[in-house]
Amino acid sequence: MYLPGELKEELLTPCLCLDIERLESNIRMMSDYLAQGGTRIRPHSKTHKCPTIAWMQLRAGAIGITCAKLSEAEVMARAGIRDILIANQIVGRARIARLAGLAAYTEVMVAVDTLQNARDLSQAAQRAGVTIRVLIEVEVGMGRCGVLPGEPALALASAIMDLPGLRLDGVMGYEGHAVMIPEQDARAEAARKAMGILVGTRDLLVANGIPVAIVSGGGSGTYDSTGVFPGVTEIQAGSYATMDAKYHSVGLPFVHALTIQATVVGMRGTDVAITDAGMKTMTSEFGMPTVIHPEGWELERLAEEHGFLRRTGGTALAVGDLVEMVPSHGCTTINLHDQYYVTRRGRLEAIWPIAARGCII
Repeated sequence: MYLPGELKEELLTPCLCLDIERLESNIRMMSDYLAQGGTRIRPHSKTHKCPTIAWMQLRAGAIGITCAKLSEAEVMARAGIRDILIANQIVGRARIARLAGLAAYTEVMVAVDTLQNARDLSQAAQRAGVTIRVLIEVEVGMGRCGVLPGEPALALASAIMDLPGLRLDGVMGYEGHAVMIPEQDARAEAARKAMGILVGTRDLLVANGIPVAIVSGGGSGTYDSTGVFPGVTEIQAGSYATMDAKYHSVGLPFVHALTIQATVVGMRGTDVAITDAGMKTMTSEFGMPTVIHPEGWELERLAEEHGFLRRTGGTALAVGDLVEMVPSHGCTTINLHDQYYVTRRGRLEAIWPIAARGCII
C-alpha cells in the first residue's frame, strides 16, 4: 500500500508511471492549438483507457470522448461521460442491443459503413425506444473500414435518413496511413488529401439536402494539418496526452508523460543488464521502448518477464539499479496494466485505475 508523497524510486517494479505535470502540459497544448480555429477535439480514450484522464481532457475543452469499442464506451459512461463516439462499427445482435441500452442514458454515436448494419441498428433502436446517433465512416485512403467516398456514401446517407431510430449526424474518416509518416511535409500532404476526400463527401451530401453537422477525423500525428483543414469539425487524437516513442520519432511537440520503471535483476559482464520488465509489461510492435535513464543504454530484446539492455556508453549498472523507459507504443503497453502510478516532481500523487483495460468487445 503506497501513500501519497512516497518517492517514485520506492515503487515496486515493473510499474507504469505517469507524470501528471507532463500529462497536463500535453492536454493544454492540444487544447490551446485547436482553440485558434474552429476545430475541436474529441480525444480517443483507447490510448489511456482511464476516465480520470478523459475528464481532464473534457475540462480542458474537449467536446466529448472517442472510444474504440462498445465496452470502452460503457466504462466512460459509468464515469458520467455522456457525449461518446464509438469510432468503429458495432455488429451483431448482442452488441447492438447493448449499444441501444447505452443510448438510453448517453448521447452515444457509432460509425456505420453498410446499409445492413444501419438497418440492424435501426431495428434495435426501435425495440429499445431510443435514438442512436450515427456517423458514416468514409474510406479516405487507409484501406480499412469505411464506405467508398462520393456516390456510395451518398446512397448510404440517403438510406439512413429513412431509417427510424437513427439520427445521421455526419461523417468521419481516419487518415491512419498518414499519421506516422516521418517527414512533416509528406505527412501533412497525405492528411490533406485524405481530408479533402472526406470534406468532399460532406459537400456532396449537403448538396443533396442531407445535413452534416460533424466531420470527424484526425490522429495525433496529423493534428496540426487535419485540425486546421477547412470543413473538419473535430479530431480524434489520443496518443498526444501520454505520448510514446514512436510518435515522438516523427517530431511531435508533445512530451513523454508515460514511462515504465524497471529494476536491474541481473548482469552479464558490464555491458548487458537484465531487467524485470519484459513482454508482459511493454510492447514492441513499433520497435523497442527507449531507455531514458540511465543514458548510454538501449533495450535490445524482450522475453516474457525480462528485458535485455546493452551498454552503448555512459555509466555502468548494477543489480538493484532502476531503469526508466518510454514505451514505443503507448496504447498497447497501457492495456497490459491495471493502474497508473501518477507522480508529480518525482513523488507519488495518486494511483489511477485503468478502468477500460481489456475492453475488447
